[in-house]
Amino acid sequence: MPAKPKSTKKAVSFDEYKTIKDEIIEISEQRFENILTKRLHSFKKEFKSELMGELNPRFDAIETKFDAKFGAIDHRFDSVEKRLSFLTWFMPVLITLILTAFKLFP
Repeated sequence: MPAKPKSTKKAVSFDEYKTIKDEIIEISEQRFENILTKRLHSFKKEFKSELMGELNPRFDAIETKFDAKFGAIDHRFDSVEKRLSFLTWFMPVLITLILTAFKLFP
């Protein structure tokens, strides 16, 4: 009679089986989370572009009305801004000159 070939496969213990099963489940969960994350990001992009497509004309209309109504005020603010920027750099120079004058002429 022919002899039975001996099996070279090692029997897998329950603990090894459980760890392999847990790793497979963890990988599946991570893959599922990655798929959900990608879908969420794509949904956010689509929603944002759709929402901004609807809101941009409204913002443009509001901005046009504001510019038509308050356009002259902007020029006044520009002159105030120029005065403030002049005072910002001129005040330290003025204070230095005054303190120097008091130091030289006590």
